[in-house]
Amino acid sequence: MTNNPLTVFNPDLFESNLDAFKQILSSAIRDSLVRKGKVLVQKEIDEILRELDFDALIARGGGDLPALGKIILDNSNRLHHPRYFGHQVAVPMLTSVLGDLISGVTNNGMAVYEMGPAGSAIERGLIRWLLAKIGPGWGSGDGVLTHGGSLANLSCLLAARAKVLPDAWENGMPLTDVRGSGIPEPRTSVSGHVLLTSEAAHYSVSRAAAILGFGSKSVIPLPVDASLRVKPESLESVFADVARAGKKVLAFVANAGATPTGAYDPLRPIGEFCRAHNIWLHVDGAHGASALVSEKHRALLDGIEFANSLCWDMHKLLGTSVVCGAALFRDAATLAASYAQHAPYLFSDIEKPGEDLSKNTFECTKSILSLKLFFNLAAVGEKGLAAHVEHLFARTLELYEYIRARAGFECRCEPQCNILCFRFGTDSALQDKIRHQIVRDGDFYLTRTTLDGAAWLRLVIMNPFTEVPDITALCDEIERHADEV
Repeated sequence: MTNNPLTVFNPDLFESNLDAFKQILSSAIRDSLVRKGKVLVQKEIDEILRELDFDALIARGGGDLPALGKIILDNSNRLHHPRYFGHQVAVPMLTSVLGDLISGVTNNGMAVYEMGPAGSAIERGLIRWLLAKIGPGWGSGDGVLTHGGSLANLSCLLAARAKVLPDAWENGMPLTDVRGSGIPEPRTSVSGHVLLTSEAAHYSVSRAAAILGFGSKSVIPLPVDASLRVKPESLESVFADVARAGKKVLAFVANAGATPTGAYDPLRPIGEFCRAHNIWLHVDGAHGASALVSEKHRALLDGIEFANSLCWDMHKLLGTSVVCGAALFRDAATLAASYAQHAPYLFSDIEKPGEDLSKNTFECTKSILSLKLFFNLAAVGEKGLAAHVEHLFARTLELYEYIRARAGFECRCEPQCNILCFRFGTDSALQDKIRHQIVRDGDFYLTRTTLDGAAWLRLVIMNPFTEVPDITALCDEIERHADEV
């Protein structure tokens, strides 16, 4: 490759590299699916950079792109390997990746309709489909695709703030005088509103509270049961405590698939409480909202009709590549009121054939996220996605039955979705040492969490090709490392 910058726009060059990358990527996927090689190889950062000849390449160019791609693949986490049990990131359906290719080549931003008509139209169609999957009462709602669930949670809580505190966008958060309350000077005023959520809430909730001006200390965690589901009987007493402190509840954030264990909070009693007290109910369904596509499992979100907003990630259980999230609203007006935009170089009142999506989102430039999910649906339909969710849930339950029956192993609780926490023995330090050694060896990949102060190993079954023999081999490895420790 020459240093002439015009050559990189040549479609012939693109085609020849694409053919080479197609072979490299296809071989890597095939090898992973038959369990050839390790799940993860972790070298030192500088060693990887030396393999890439990084400094020389960025100075002079002329790199062999397929060869560089092979090095990158060899040093990447292989999610297509059936012994990947790691984080809540989909083994991407390869149809989704085709959407990434079109998005990358066209590079259509999604700020205004004329910058991406097809992507905007497909996003609008998908938002309608997602709202319909939630159920009755949501058909007249609205939503927007986001780069992930953290942005979706932030967007939904921003809408809650706009509903309760409509002047906050322009004037900032109203403050409550706390002099004499025991809070040290000079901090003499704080926000008069709090967020209620679960002890098992994702960290993006407290982060959103800080960004929105409430402060992370305004997030009040509610107690959970043995399965990490909020105890609805605690709501009245916590609400009374907030009122006695002279504060108001801005929103309640419930889990639909909590990150540590996949637990679903009981939405119906929570929703009834929120409606009775005029509290915005947001459901963080980043992981677990995909149960809504399955008639078999949608009851896990029983009571979702009470919610005002929902976060839903497609790059978890709906098989898209990262990232693709959605912020969804039962009342379209709440989304429309969230942002006050003034950018005459972008927006105008002149009628156009489609809508400017960035009027309703934190983001301006945005990739064509809609193609990821659309191509999956176009290939297998909603019944195919439902079958994928049901398969992962069923396989996780099968693995739970195997692990809990194996001597020396213990499961925290029966899984509600595709996340399973277990341990070998009860010593927390042992769990961490075992995991460290397994991840370093690279033949398996799993994570860990802390529950009630104790360490638990954590399986997230994202790969439809994971089978019981893979977990049998993992448990054998755990026992071997435990003996060594």
